[in-house]
Amino acid sequence: MKNRFLPQTSKGKWAVGLFAAFLVLGIAGNRISNATVNTIEYPNPINSPLLGSVIYLAFTAAILASIIGFLAVKKDHERSLLVFLLILPGLFFFIAIVGFMIANLIGPPD
Repeated sequence: MKNRFLPQTSKGKWAVGLFAAFLVLGIAGNRISNATVNTIEYPNPINSPLLGSVIYLAFTAAILASIIGFLAVKKDHERSLLVFLLILPGLFFFIAIVGFMIANLIGPPD
């Protein structure tokens, strides 16, 4: 099977679509932050409902794109370059979120 740029399987296409949603949501989050002159250091759905929700949806889309892309590579033998490239950002966001959760449990240094 040849390496291609665009995916050939349905899971690969879903992964690319979710990653495109991540990009769109990231740009929307930036626009919302600029439009509302955001002064919140860590926006979340409680203190900034629109901006926090858009940011969390963007992270979720990137992580899901990574998981589905990995499944496409493992189960459907997807060999497109785009699917291989989008696995890395989702993995990065997943590791970052786990790190933030651990840091939240530990608390700030004394």
